[in-house]
Amino acid sequence: MLLSGQVVAITGSAVGIGRALAVACAAEGADLALLDIDAPANLETADAVRATGRRALALDCDIADAGGVRAAFARILDELGRVDVLFNNAAVYIDTSLTRGTFASQSEGYARSIEICALGGYYCTLAAVPSMRANGGGNVINLITEHIKEGHMMAGLGSSGYDAAKWVQWRQTESWAVELEPYGIRVNALGPGATDTPMLRAVSVPHAENGMKPEDVALAALNVIRQGPKGPTGQTYIFGISGQPREVGRREAEAILTRSEGDRIP
Repeated sequence: MLLSGQVVAITGSAVGIGRALAVACAAEGADLALLDIDAPANLETADAVRATGRRALALDCDIADAGGVRAAFARILDELGRVDVLFNNAAVYIDTSLTRGTFASQSEGYARSIEICALGGYYCTLAAVPSMRANGGGNVINLITEHIKEGHMMAGLGSSGYDAAKWVQWRQTESWAVELEPYGIRVNALGPGATDTPMLRAVSVPHAENGMKPEDVALAALNVIRQGPKGPTGQTYIFGISGQPREVGRREAEAILTRSEGDRIP
């Protein structure tokens, strides 16, 4: 199996794309470290992993807390022994419009957006890299969004905090890829269009119902890993553009396996 003997860490693992990633990786032989602040739902994800016969460590972790991340990864190494793959998937969508709410509500929402996606992803990668280096390689995959591509920004007000955080993750992807390539660690990003998750449903039910499913994104993620240790690094794969039929996004996710170059944003 693709991930036999490996340990995969996933942030935002309780629901949506995170849960789909966990189940897909378990089906490929991985043991899972699951980091989320929604402890009850995260335990459900752990149960779904264990139902495949794999181990699951559910961790109540706010990845915006550097100390909490460090403690969580210490437990992962203690109980599961290693980290081979990291999915920086956790995100929040908070209205950060300049013309609604109060100064306190909007500034706090913007800060939280950056803390979860940008800082949280950095903290988790910083904690995971020593194990990957010791293992002789690994994969870091950042779950971002099609919004980073010009002309694909979210319609309507309030998305600047979310989009700015995802732009940081995109730049992190390219920078980390250069730094970590000598250690055999690949760093890539996925930029899916609208995907049917609880977060999107809270913003737009029609976009969620007409979008891809979390398992489509999990397929794309596994295909990045299937490219192998010598596969592309520093790439951002845009697929399933919002408004396209789901089957188009699914085909694009499948095609990632054979692509030698991703959609590098101009």
